[in-house]
Amino acid sequence: MKPSSQPAPTAEPLVSVVIATHNRPAVLRQALKSLIGQTLQDWEAIVVGDACRPDTAATVSAFCDSRISYIDLPVNFGEQSGPNSIGFARARGRFIAILNHDDLWFPDHLASMSGWIEATGADVVIARGAVVESAASRESLHSVVGMGRDGFYDPVITVGFGSAQMFRRTSLPILGPWRPAAQCVCESSQDWLFRAWRKGAVIATMPHLTVLMLHSGKREGSYAGDTAREQEDLMDAMSAPDALRLKILGNVEEPRVPTRFRYLKRRLLAALGVHPRAREFRRRFARGAFIAMLRKKRGLPPMPGREPTVDELKARYSKGHDKPEDN
Repeated sequence: MKPSSQPAPTAEPLVSVVIATHNRPAVLRQALKSLIGQTLQDWEAIVVGDACRPDTAATVSAFCDSRISYIDLPVNFGEQSGPNSIGFARARGRFIAILNHDDLWFPDHLASMSGWIEATGADVVIARGAVVESAASRESLHSVVGMGRDGFYDPVITVGFGSAQMFRRTSLPILGPWRPAAQCVCESSQDWLFRAWRKGAVIATMPHLTVLMLHSGKREGSYAGDTAREQEDLMDAMSAPDALRLKILGNVEEPRVPTRFRYLKRRLLAALGVHPRAREFRRRFARGAFIAMLRKKRGLPPMPGREPTVDELKARYSKGHDKPEDN
């Protein structure tokens, strides 16, 4: 189905889409194409650059779409939680959806998600998402995330990354912002969901595959060059969405199901405030070490300092406005 013609901007769009980005304009271009190709066209997009080069602003401007705004942070935050939370604060829509700049949506994502959140009355909805393995790892199987229990979030089995999340703007006072990665043991997106669940938020899961996730942390040196071949190929295949879904699902590894004893043990820990996913991460990483590992694999320098000295500030400014510190 082709999207309808672009509507005139409204005071309150149905959906605000928040896109955090840093110096990968090629993948950002494909993510925005997947947004513009949505069957539901009543949206605004808030692209938040994390101290980006000028080519990111040029990429956004090239779409000539008044629904897309761009904000560039003057100082590098270093990871997604800060830019996302800024986007949440600026959103005007009834619902807020997140789109990571290297991920893609099927054309019916926004229509399906907004319908599901209305039907369930939930604060948050999580779509099914396929984690697409790198084309370089041809023997690796994809995985599907976003499964719940009886249609709702289960802290033991549910994994819902950012691009699969939509929530009500009126629920933000309960949900709160994402915490900085340095304060989380596991991913900020999973930490946010677990804390929302603990606060009593209703989190539904939608049984429809509408998201493709191409995690940069699984692609060596993903930030070293500005390429988007995988996203481009998938966007070409998106013209036949169900055929693409079948192709992806044909190469999926079945999720592991915990034994009843293991499940009940983890559920008890969750009720006591211990996130099962964070517990697994804690065995492998110290607090903040996970994001440090991801940055190294992506080809990025260590996290920028939050409290730079005067000499460090002078060194930053001496680089010139067009050469901000890398993410």
